[in-house]
Amino acid sequence: MNIKHVIGEHLSSYKKATIALEELESLFAGFAADPREFSGAVQELVNSRVLEPVKSAGSTMKQPQLAYRYRVNKQYITVRHTHKLQQYRLRLHPAIHLDSYFSLSEQQFEQDRPWLDRIDQFLQVHGFPAAPVPAPERSFQLTGNEKWISDLGGYALLKRIGLWDLLLIHPVSDPLMFAINPQLLIHTASHRCLHLIVENKTTFQALLPVLPSSSFSTLIYGCGNKITGNLDMFPLQYPLTGHGHRFYYFGDLDHEGIRIWYDADKRQTLIPALPFYEACLAQPFVPGKSNQRRNEQAVKAFISYFTTDQQEQIEKVLGSGCYYPQETLTTQQLQHIWGSEQWTEWTGLN
Repeated sequence: MNIKHVIGEHLSSYKKATIALEELESLFAGFAADPREFSGAVQELVNSRVLEPVKSAGSTMKQPQLAYRYRVNKQYITVRHTHKLQQYRLRLHPAIHLDSYFSLSEQQFEQDRPWLDRIDQFLQVHGFPAAPVPAPERSFQLTGNEKWISDLGGYALLKRIGLWDLLLIHPVSDPLMFAINPQLLIHTASHRCLHLIVENKTTFQALLPVLPSSSFSTLIYGCGNKITGNLDMFPLQYPLTGHGHRFYYFGDLDHEGIRIWYDADKRQTLIPALPFYEACLAQPFVPGKSNQRRNEQAVKAFISYFTTDQQEQIEKVLGSGCYYPQETLTTQQLQHIWGSEQWTEWTGLN
């Protein structure tokens, strides 16, 4: 056991300005830590100015003497961590980017380091792949664990170090659920394909019968939070080349619906389907769900698509704990809105 490393890890996430010797000792409760090694580790941290004895708190009588309380100097922990990252980066494959770790905790880096070593070894030996493969296969190649990408944080780590796209990995998401407009599958009136994502199954079923008469290529069932990851499958399931794709989104006008849109929008640009939302705003609102939390950035980004008056109305309704469910619009209303002139004009197709 590296006693100094254990103490350093604890201090890197420590929130208080001072720490008691007793708390440092408690880190090794249940372990046969050598007292001399412990004292030496603490003294090394004092010498490197990470810890500073609080003289007024007194010190132990045994040699070497240790203070009963230490001041924690965070800036020296940061300097040490930065130096370690700089040295580590020198021996890595140049495509592995560590920039994000300079703002993350040392604990996060140490947690990821074994995986970084394996990824580096793979790249040094094999280089970048020439063909895409499913995530479990690539996961096994990189780490020896086929579930690392999907279940053990591999996706986030590869995104963090800038390798996700370069490693040509088929998404690990479930298949995307959508219906295709047969009228636009082969012959399209525009080089831009329009796609409507609806959060709830009720709305999907209400709009499905009029999909062939709409100007949209697909109607996608978002299935709540699942849409965020499942959208990665769209290019594989709808490999139509030579056309641009524009996605519109319609969900519950509440904090959860806005958050779902915001999370998905960060991975694939989704434009709020204003004709539907504007129709909701013309309906009575209903009491909201008490367990929902406001995401300030999500709300700000979402309401930016609306007029000033509409923004004020949305803020007022959400602020009062109320919301507009998709179900506030009837099947007839939904179908009329999707096929109306205002929609085709709003999408820029006429």
